[in-house]
Amino acid sequence: MSGAPEQARIEALIADLRKVPAFVDQPQADLEWFVAQSEERRVGVGEISVREDTPADTMFVMLEGELRARRENGPQDGPVFTARAGEVTGVLPFSRMKTFGVTGRAVVPIRVLAFPAGKFPELFQRMPELSQRLVGLLTDRVRNVTREEQQREKLAALGKLSAGLASVSRLYTSRQSCLNVSGP
Repeated sequence: MSGAPEQARIEALIADLRKVPAFVDQPQADLEWFVAQSEERRVGVGEISVREDTPADTMFVMLEGELRARRENGPQDGPVFTARAGEVTGVLPFSRMKTFGVTGRAVVPIRVLAFPAGKFPELFQRMPELSQRLVGLLTDRVRNVTREEQQREKLAALGKLSAGLASVSRLYTSRQSCLNVSGP
């Protein structure tokens, strides 16, 4: 009964996975296994796909849509993270992330494959080339986050310098006006 429709759904998901650079040339049997281990999720515009401070136990393969994530608890000036169709996000192999640090909301409707992190050891055995690519994505993510943090620190330092210069300028201006006002 449900064999033909289910097989068609699996084939469609595999076709979608092949559009994601990390999965493009993976063997059919491995992609079938990956799809079987994953859960297809759909998220409507404005809905939450990932909630801040919840366990980071899922890797997401973005098949359609776009999400933006930011901190909703604590400082609101934190970075905004964007994930689009064709990207892999969430927890990646060898990541030390224990909880999600941001809340992700759909900007346009999202369709993802959610792969449980508990299956990473089997993923390493079955799909070693994909595992290497995912580790490369993790390395890129760490590099980008480090670069963004350095830029934020530089901007904060420039802000402090600017405030200090403005203060010195006001002090200088007020002293000058005092000197010009004093009479004989």
